Amino acid sequence: MKSHPHFSEAVPAIARPTLRKSLQRIHLIIIVVSMTISCISLSTLSLIALRNYAENNLELLASTLSYTVQSAVIKGDGEIIREALAEIGGRGCLADGRVYDGQGRLLASWHEASHQNKNSLERLIARWFFPQPMSIPVMHGEKEIGQIWLIGNASQVIQYIYKTLAWLAASLLTTATLASLLSRRMHAGIIQALQSITLVTQDVRQRRAFGRRVPAAEIAELQALSHDFNCLLAELDEWQSHMKREHDYLTHQASHDSLTGLMNRIAFERALTQAFADNAQRQRLAVLFIDGDRFKQINDTWGHAAGDAIITATAQRLRAQVRKTDIVARLGGDEFAVLLRNITEPEEIATVVEHLMISMESPLLLPDGEPIIWSVSIGAAMGKNARSTEGLLAQADAAMYHIKSLGGGWYLSPLLQSHPRAEIA
Repeated sequence: MKSHPHFSEAVPAIARPTLRKSLQRIHLIIIVVSMTISCISLSTLSLIALRNYAENNLELLASTLSYTVQSAVIKGDGEIIREALAEIGGRGCLADGRVYDGQGRLLASWHEASHQNKNSLERLIARWFFPQPMSIPVMHGEKEIGQIWLIGNASQVIQYIYKTLAWLAASLLTTATLASLLSRRMHAGIIQALQSITLVTQDVRQRRAFGRRVPAAEIAELQALSHDFNCLLAELDEWQSHMKREHDYLTHQASHDSLTGLMNRIAFERALTQAFADNAQRQRLAVLFIDGDRFKQINDTWGHAAGDAIITATAQRLRAQVRKTDIVARLGGDEFAVLLRNITEPEEIATVVEHLMISMESPLLLPDGEPIIWSVSIGAAMGKNARSTEGLLAQADAAMYHIKSLGGGWYLSPLLQSHPRAEIA
């Protein structure tokens, strides 16, 4: 059997890279791929976080503007509204803003003058950050009196994106240039650092845990990346905390009296409406209307500081005499209201009211230390005897004025249970 000559021919040698070059090439590929993935992840997270921040900031701005222009919308004063829009727009927060009244008529508008100077890419980024205008109502009490329509300005965000992309590109190029000098330890350090960033990125993205931080890396470039990423997380954490503080402050200011810290009229009526809507709760609630006696005389004699001290002390005594489940509110001036829960019998109201009346018997101290005798008149009404919250409030209010006209004390409507102060004494 003849052999095939080509089987016996020597196989030509194939030039293979050295281990050093292979490691350098592998390290370079790993660095480039890893850094690319990291850059994409960080860029995506940053864009998503910046977009959420921009939307939340615009919403907070719209809410703040709603409170600012409320009185101007009621008056239909477009000039004041336009000045408010221009002031906000001048800080680079708005690209376009409009305010409408309750009938949909435009009261005022503001538009960014430099909008036409932006290129197509910047306009595309701006549309991605603010795809839809922010629209919120302007409320006065429970009534919608207008509408605010805002489009955010993405100029500052665009500048930040340009700087971030430039820094990431420079960082990637530097890392690729130094790839030939990396060792296996450096390679392990890169993997470990990238895994730390990825874990923090996922935790931040999934749980909004902006308090997380990337641990220090042994490699200078990755340490710089970790530091910058931690700085970004710190800024986002501060932005989120600031927005929460602003939101909590505005929410508290909108629903509480600044002098006493009690609920204001709007918040009290909202809580009463919620309780009244539940038939089971309605059958077991009562409302007290409380009005101070001779408050105007005290103000005229000792001044407004004395009046404020009287109001503050009254609020403290009222709060101390009711349960934690009950609600005490200041309606305005020297008028207070109490929402009592789990009340079914007039005798239970009598017990609460008499405790309130007794708590007022101790002299109050004015700012100059002078004691003063202070009393209140109380009107009460039960939820099961009313068909609506308005009717319930009207009953308690009428009861309070009725007993006040008799010289003070307390009165339960509509059961004609009158307890003038003289009888209690």
